[in-house]
Amino acid sequence: MKHQFLFFSLFFLLLFSCSKRAEVIPINEVYKQEQKWKKQGITDYEFILQISCFCNVDYTLPKSIVVKNNQIKSVNSIAYGDLEYENYMTFDAFFDYIKDRQIENPVIERLKFDSLYGFPNYIYYDINEMIADEEIGYTITNFIINK
Repeated sequence: MKHQFLFFSLFFLLLFSCSKRAEVIPINEVYKQEQKWKKQGITDYEFILQISCFCNVDYTLPKSIVVKNNQIKSVNSIAYGDLEYENYMTFDAFFDYIKDRQIENPVIERLKFDSLYGFPNYIYYDINEMIADEEIGYTITNFIINK
């Protein structure tokens, strides 16, 4: 009897200690960073985007994104309208994406923002722990302001 109690106690302890916990960034922090970005008034820029997901390998390779007047103009020197998949985002669109994901109450949210400009430079979401392979991450590097 004593061994059964110990076994069940350890079982429940392990069960609840291993569950994922929500790690959601407060919306006011996202808003603060978005305002920092918008105050810069930057409309022409480029960056390298790497997407991490259980997707086609070509989709996860680093992409050079060029933005002019807050619109994506090219991806890897190919005009954006000529691409088979047009689902890349500007920084403004990334902020909208973050706010939309937060409404879904993700199991895990990891965000990092550029300390100088405020744009998100790392985004990771696992929306539902019961769904396999829907996790997605975005890493933004090599930000350049174009004039």
